[in-house]
Amino acid sequence: MNTPRSGPASGRVSPAAAILTFLTLAAASGGCGSRPATPILKTTGPPVVEGTLTRTPIRFSTTEHAVRPTVIDAEEGRLRVPERHADPDGRRIEVHFVRFTSTADRPGPPIVYLAGGPGGSGTWSSSGDRFALFQQMRQVADVIAYDQRGTWGTEPYMVCPGTWSYPLDRPWEEETLRGVVAPFLKECAGHWGESADLSAYNTVESAEDLEALRVALGAEKLNLWGTSYGTHLAMAYIRAHPDRVHRAVLAGIEGPDHTYKLPARIDEVLRRVDEAIRADQRTQAAAPDFLGSLEKLVGQLEREPVTVRVENPKTGEVVSVVVGAGDLRRAIYSVLGEREDIELLLERGLPMLKGDFSGLALLALQQRLGRRELVMSLSMDCASGATEARREAIRSQQKTALLGDQNVWLNAACSQWPAKDLGDAYRSPVEATVPVLFISGSLDVRTPQENAEDVLPGFPNGHHLVIEGGSHDDDLFLSSPEIAETIVAFLRGEQPRERIVLDPLRFKLP
Repeated sequence: MNTPRSGPASGRVSPAAAILTFLTLAAASGGCGSRPATPILKTTGPPVVEGTLTRTPIRFSTTEHAVRPTVIDAEEGRLRVPERHADPDGRRIEVHFVRFTSTADRPGPPIVYLAGGPGGSGTWSSSGDRFALFQQMRQVADVIAYDQRGTWGTEPYMVCPGTWSYPLDRPWEEETLRGVVAPFLKECAGHWGESADLSAYNTVESAEDLEALRVALGAEKLNLWGTSYGTHLAMAYIRAHPDRVHRAVLAGIEGPDHTYKLPARIDEVLRRVDEAIRADQRTQAAAPDFLGSLEKLVGQLEREPVTVRVENPKTGEVVSVVVGAGDLRRAIYSVLGEREDIELLLERGLPMLKGDFSGLALLALQQRLGRRELVMSLSMDCASGATEARREAIRSQQKTALLGDQNVWLNAACSQWPAKDLGDAYRSPVEATVPVLFISGSLDVRTPQENAEDVLPGFPNGHHLVIEGGSHDDDLFLSSPEIAETIVAFLRGEQPRERIVLDPLRFKLP
């Protein structure tokens, strides 16, 4: 999981039971799940300096808030790389990693984990609920929890000063958002632009960081293990250095031209969820036409947004929040992020169909106030951009898509942010003979399974594993023990399976 651009708020919530669990939805700005508590890296010996690489023995603990944290020996690494690789004598920055030594008698090439987001931390991921998976991968090779340039653990780690807030007296819409974030982003760019080249925080430069890491480690090749945006970075590295990749496992595919989401693909996932509702007699009876009712509700809120009085969980103050169709679409998109959230869809959605918008208003309140932004996230996505063909497809599809255009944040932020577009050559299909295992969830709205089908033609040695009933984030790794088994087997050179079927969704009802 990854570092969200703006983490969900926390604190005391309204006592109304009908709205409580709605607040567990992922932040709608696109982050992939919530981060665990801070990992603990305790130095156990002197650092060893090898050119631009510094290696330090450590004791690695899972998280600072764990009741019984797991503690193991590991190695912390810091690597100095050029901010601009075309200027090796210019300013240098630092990337960071934690290496877990292989348990194999004859380890293969090191496995480098590339977190999603963009903005996620490999170190955070390895210390949370994926810790056991990281340790399982040690059966094959050393496993490196890698922190990409600009993320937690690296230098510089650039977080925009201050926060921004969306007005409570207007429904969520792109035009208003553009005006709200423009001065905030201008101030942020001015603040960090004095000490850093913000346009250097793009996926091409980050891919060259990976190559510098490979050289520093003395490895002939790397095994790449990426998720979500991490797959985007992995494909950039494969394009640039195909002879340096042994194998790759890419889960939740974001190809070169997938940064901006297609509305039709998001709606297709929503239809699959509706099919799951209708396949269960219990939920079909409770919501005989959920999708049709949702469509009517979207139309109602487009025509007439509603004002709802809710308690601010941070201050205890009762405030008025105006919510409209954009807020509803944003909330539904958020709840489709993982199976455990999807199973709450009816419990939290059916009250709205009966006119109770308190849950939606409280979610909107928390999503709108005190938003923080990470420079790396802004720069990476805005530089990757989209082809004109994809933008035209989005414009066409959003006219009829039930959940509309979920690229509102990118549209607003990238129109203001000083990123240099990487161009259509960067967004062209990747072609390589590298063996790749692509993993998709059939219910993934963020990186739909069709994304993998888009990129597969360029990989003659590619394989596609579909997790039937899986969504994004942990679903792509932890929803079945067969997933880890398949990954390990593939990295050992075995033929992977093509499908893993999860148990049917168990929707909760109000």
